[in-house]
Amino acid sequence: MPSKVSCLYLLTVVCWASALWYLSVSRPSTSYVGQVAIPIKPKAGKNGTFTNIRTRSLNPHDFDYLINEEKKCEAEPPYLVILISTTHKEFDARQAIRETWGDESSLPDMRVVTLFLLGRSTDGVLNQMVEQESQIFHDIVVEDFIDSYHNLTLKTLMGMRWVATFCSKAQYVLKTDSDIFVNMENLVFNLLKPTTKPRRRYFTGYVINGGPIRDMRSKWYMGRDLYPDSKYPPFCSGTGYVFSADVAELIYQTSLHTRLLHLEDVYVGVCLRKLGIHPFQNSGFNHWKMAYSLCRYRRVVTVHQISPRRCTAYGTT
Repeated sequence: MPSKVSCLYLLTVVCWASALWYLSVSRPSTSYVGQVAIPIKPKAGKNGTFTNIRTRSLNPHDFDYLINEEKKCEAEPPYLVILISTTHKEFDARQAIRETWGDESSLPDMRVVTLFLLGRSTDGVLNQMVEQESQIFHDIVVEDFIDSYHNLTLKTLMGMRWVATFCSKAQYVLKTDSDIFVNMENLVFNLLKPTTKPRRRYFTGYVINGGPIRDMRSKWYMGRDLYPDSKYPPFCSGTGYVFSADVAELIYQTSLHTRLLHLEDVYVGVCLRKLGIHPFQNSGFNHWKMAYSLCRYRRVVTVHQISPRRCTAYGTT
């Protein structure tokens, strides 16, 4: 009869073998985004069904909505959807936008929907504050990924997904940030021109033609392992760009099969290149800070690095 030690050894070997076999067969692969690992797994839902390993997406974007405004577009499709990337602590900026250029009733006879985009904070108190803010204003959408600089791409894709799912009949979309001032009259009446036929496969902003920064000290560092090419495709500065609503779904669906990059404006440019859509240059989009001048601000579409106080002042000028 085998000894107790032999039985224990045999049992240990069997257990380890079983564990290794299980991990090799069932452990999902991951796609790294900043500090968040996204499991790639088959999942059925509104955004598609991944049942065959050969059709698995690189980035399934299967994050649940923690806060959603799915009925925003039910009554009447808007002419313009405004997607504003923000962070939990920027309540003053959001409020300034609500009271000025982001006011959904600011343009007569023009349906506008304004949404602030967030991920999940690691601070539970901030999450609760945003939830209370949402219950008051009903203009916040949150998905269950960590809100961080390296996940800005996920935040933009969340907006694209939301438009494609809940507001696909809108005509145009503006994506911008919470430290931007937007001249809504210039944007709508001089650029988009509601009296003209709606465009399709349209994308415009401040177009940048550049290449990766390889200096690891830079905020915009891009490693060769993520992007080996020496040139980026033309892309619009993430501080503000406008596109026809059909492009939202095209970019979102393309992203599912395109390796994620943490520089969201570059990543959108990569998706546009895959789609064969060329962004148009528009000098009205400024991705830098501009000293205030009434005449100058009347000619622009966007201005960067505007504080909540200045946003309120400019918005009432």
